Amino acid sequence: MRRPALVLVGIPGTGKSEVGRLIAEALDVPFVEVDDLVETALDTPATEYFATTGEEAYRRAEEQVAVAALDLDGVVALSSGAVTSAPVRAALNGLRVVWLRTTVAAATRRLSMNSLGMAGLVAIRNSMDAMLAERARWYAMVSTEVVDTDRLTAEQVAATVMGQQGAQ
Repeated sequence: MRRPALVLVGIPGTGKSEVGRLIAEALDVPFVEVDDLVETALDTPATEYFATTGEEAYRRAEEQVAVAALDLDGVVALSSGAVTSAPVRAALNGLRVVWLRTTVAAATRRLSMNSLGMAGLVAIRNSMDAMLAERARWYAMVSTEVVDTDRLTAEQVAATVMGQQGAQ
């Protein structure tokens, strides 16, 4: 059975995609972006599907795609909500899972949300704070390592993750 060399988890804006690509390139393995696989499976942008069909239908699709992705070779960047699924958490058992932990303030800066104006930024940060409060326990539960990314570039995060791999 094929298994990922590494799985990255965290809220949006932690750098899972960029860091995952850097590490996959360094390891000369495929990079698997679950968000992209979900959109391909749904044949529509995730935001549109979510808005049209609702969160429950979206999460079911996300779960199926994430579980299947955890049987692939390479570096896998899970979608931020995938860890809320018990089958996904079970599939992560025994894998090297790194939680790229960041604050909501740093995540919104990385996602260029600071340009939305004060009211928009406050609303988004409040929503992301609630998301992080809900998901942090799941990220902590599934992760074998944690890297705090707030003050690091993607290259520095990738180097840290790669360095931790060598230390194991």
